[in-house]
Amino acid sequence: MGNENMKVVSVITRKGGAGKTTLTRALISAAMAQGKRCLVFDADPQQALARWANKLSVADPLFRIEPLMMVDELSDKIETAYENDTADFVFIDTIGAAGQWADVLAVESDVLVVPMMLSDDDLEITTDTFNWYVGLRERAEDADALPTFHVVMSNVPAKQSKAETTIEQTAIAQFPVMDDYFMHRKQHKDASAEGFIHQIAENRRVGPSHLRVQAKHFDEAVEEASSILKAITGG
Repeated sequence: MGNENMKVVSVITRKGGAGKTTLTRALISAAMAQGKRCLVFDADPQQALARWANKLSVADPLFRIEPLMMVDELSDKIETAYENDTADFVFIDTIGAAGQWADVLAVESDVLVVPMMLSDDDLEITTDTFNWYVGLRERAEDADALPTFHVVMSNVPAKQSKAETTIEQTAIAQFPVMDDYFMHRKQHKDASAEGFIHQIAENRRVGPSHLRVQAKHFDEAVEEASSILKAITGG
């Protein structure tokens, strides 16, 4: 019997540097921290997430990552995970392209997540992505069967400039922006060198005293990602 609770989460954007891979890794970490099995497809030509996992020799029974080079492979891979009950979450770090690839991705997904930094370029690209989604709903025979669409403010500074606040307000007026923001945190840079943020938190907790005090900051990063994951997947 298939896993009816399995969720397919695709993180999409047509612009590099918007924090797509960093957000994807944080959401995976949040799911793993809850004991959820995560199957990850890295469809980005840069293979940043897969190269990161290989570089750090990430080995965890809750985590499996595979490259995804052909859109035609996606349906069968997701169906296999569902039928064999091998994953609770399927995360897709996407190629960031429009056209057939994006349409197929949407059909196979439960949730579409668009990270957006507070810049004019990101606002423009997010507008393009949102317009594609609106057009997809208009073309679909059953629009309600399409995945939900969420914009997550990404790499948000603790103190915003006036220009950033203006972009934020514009985005909120135009898109379905999540209440929870993905804040700029040093801990996500540390994850690039050390591993998943929930695992770093545990390592800090049992480490020397000068490292134990850092654990709470990683816990906060996990809690933030967990709140975003809960909101986009309905709990």
